[in-house]
Amino acid sequence: MQIPWTRQKSLILILFLIVVSVVPHAVVRVNAQATPVRTKGADISVFGTYMRLSPDYGPQKNNGYTFGAFYARYLRLFSPGVEFRVKIAHGETVDEKTYGGGVRVEKLMARRFRPYADFLVSAGTIDYHFLTPPIKSNGQPYFSDSSVVYTYGGGLDYDLTRRFSARAEFLGENWSMGGYTPITLTPKMWNFGVVYRLPIGR
Repeated sequence: MQIPWTRQKSLILILFLIVVSVVPHAVVRVNAQATPVRTKGADISVFGTYMRLSPDYGPQKNNGYTFGAFYARYLRLFSPGVEFRVKIAHGETVDEKTYGGGVRVEKLMARRFRPYADFLVSAGTIDYHFLTPPIKSNGQPYFSDSSVVYTYGGGLDYDLTRRFSARAEFLGENWSMGGYTPITLTPKMWNFGVVYRLPIGR
């Protein structure tokens, strides 16, 4: 089933409201924590990456980029948090865009390595580059489609300084579309970039 853009915007709004309601409460708890044995504080980070995408539609590889923000609370063993991310990829066969967010869990190891796992839910749009586009049942040409997109995977940040980290990650996606012919796409991508971290509540 094709997901209307109005429902996609509602999904993004719900994710935004969750973060707006959770983050200030978590920061207050971090600042009020009297026993630092269980928590070190929190970080807000922003990131940007170059992306190499296999769109699962056509033989070409797409180039693109991602950017976003992440709030993490530091606990004794792991650092759970929430992330917002935008992905834009262009190619000869299709273009893909996703906007959304979800949860991330990372762990600081040996003071510099930060392996992490991601699970995100996004609103996605895909534009097809047909020479002769098929015609939908309503008589309109079929150039694009939309879907709720589930993203999963992980990566590794390596701290270069106290504030800056290098990033490498591998993510997979699941798209379910039904505009012209129902189809499920499972793109895969490698991302390489940088992260800037701002400690808070310490």
